[in-house]
Amino acid sequence: MPDRFYIFAGGGTGGHLYPGLAVADELVRLDAAAKVVFACSGRPIDRHILSPRPYAFVPQPVRPMPRRIRGWGSFLRAYLSSALLARQVVADLRPAAVLGLGGFAAGPVVCRAAKAGVRTGLLNPDAVPGWANRLLARRVDAIFAQFGATAERFGAGARKRLHVVGCPVRRAFAEARRDEAIGHFGLRADRKTLLVNGGSLGAASINEAITGLLPELSELADTWQVLHVTGRSKSAPAEPAGTMPNVHLVEYCERMELAYAAADLALSRAGAATTAELAATGTPAVLMPYPYHADQHQRLNAAVLAEAGAAVVCDDAKAADRNAERLRGVLLPILRDADRLAGMERAAGGRERQDAAGCVARWLLGGTV
Repeated sequence: MPDRFYIFAGGGTGGHLYPGLAVADELVRLDAAAKVVFACSGRPIDRHILSPRPYAFVPQPVRPMPRRIRGWGSFLRAYLSSALLARQVVADLRPAAVLGLGGFAAGPVVCRAAKAGVRTGLLNPDAVPGWANRLLARRVDAIFAQFGATAERFGAGARKRLHVVGCPVRRAFAEARRDEAIGHFGLRADRKTLLVNGGSLGAASINEAITGLLPELSELADTWQVLHVTGRSKSAPAEPAGTMPNVHLVEYCERMELAYAAADLALSRAGAATTAELAATGTPAVLMPYPYHADQHQRLNAAVLAEAGAAVVCDDAKAADRNAERLRGVLLPILRDADRLAGMERAAGGRERQDAAGCVARWLLGGTV
């Protein structure tokens, strides 16, 4: 049986790539002849995420749209180079279908595939679509969204092609076991675990706030331990090694499914992939949405879990001391109140699980939603 190629276009952050990887895993599970190629950005994070995976990837020179006039020359040159590369890749692979993962790196390949008449879909897991997805929505055959309210953010024509399926999450997140997770990270089985995670790139403001909370976290060492994914090149709790035995630092986590399996509570951003993983694993959370997005889409992502009682939202004050103070009033009371935590766990565990990855994979294979 000849190979059938599928191109997944996007990248620049783990939030774009991780849902795509979930769909890719389902695609090759359903069709042994399927070969997935990622057309990603040239950012180091994309190479780091994709290198251990069994999928080929092609970095593109495309860059984000500049905010200042002086950057437009280099942006246009990079986009033109990416458009020529996209033409070559689509012509060489003759893909059965193309899936845009969102962000600036999705544009060249999705546009070229649509022009060539290739079956083309678009993932939009955030509550509010970014500018790239709003533009690409006009060209694709189907749009896959996590939230029903997202439809209102697209034009009337695009809404007819929008399907609410959830956010794709790898099967491993539902299958990971706590005992394996405890051993993997060297944690204690007789302690509850707070997972602190700022996403694939880390979150400096969350890391710095945790530094301010170290005395209180140390006082809770008899009942709680902290698994802190700091992110590369981001500041981490500045304590001498061995002085905080209940705080375990991990710069980058390859096995996030195990991190969630170990967690009794998470402190994290509210990106689309993160909120989907929290829902898939039934993990209650304190969410600090990224505060610099113009559309504040992470706040809308977080609201879904908060309204269900599975999460509490704590606004990022953009200053370490103010964030630490806010978390003293939001996070610490949950750590100290077993009944309240149990209520959040029930709310998180009671959420409906969706087979988003399977839905999108079957559509790419020629099926219907």
